[in-house]
Amino acid sequence: MGASMEIVVATTLLNHERPDLVLDAVRKMFPDWSPENMPERGSFPTNSSSVRLVSNVESLGTMIEEARNHRILDTALDAMTLNSDGEISTFSLSRQAAAAGKCSFVVDESPLGGTIDITIKQNDLDGYLTNLTDHPGRDSVPRRPGDDLAMNEDGSSTEWIDTRRL
Repeated sequence: MGASMEIVVATTLLNHERPDLVLDAVRKMFPDWSPENMPERGSFPTNSSSVRLVSNVESLGTMIEEARNHRILDTALDAMTLNSDGEISTFSLSRQAAAAGKCSFVVDESPLGGTIDITIKQNDLDGYLTNLTDHPGRDSVPRRPGDDLAMNEDGSSTEWIDTRRL
């Protein structure tokens, strides 16, 4: 990873949520995530307001490994570059899925259980993410951010037929 890369991971802790469970969920995807303002577990009901928890992390490695294990690297590339300008990208993961150790990208409305919001800053970010999500299947079907095979903005898949196999 280049010295100019910055990865910021954030989530919102609502007043009814247990801070330890939220911390555990985010750390399943980002083990070195450690926000400074982590509140203590309070008693319920509480009058406290929601808290935005933010911390830099060193790597996307655990998240990418989970995507690799479940064979969703092309989906990961599409989701991570959907809101990219080539140097900065923002995307979200389902916090509830992360709590179960699963990498699930959020591309439409916020899911039950909240989101983990990631911002990545890097020169040639699209190239970096393309390399990071590379897999042997791209030898026969090459991919790049925003290509004709990319998912639609609402997260639905693009229909295509490989004419070489007809």
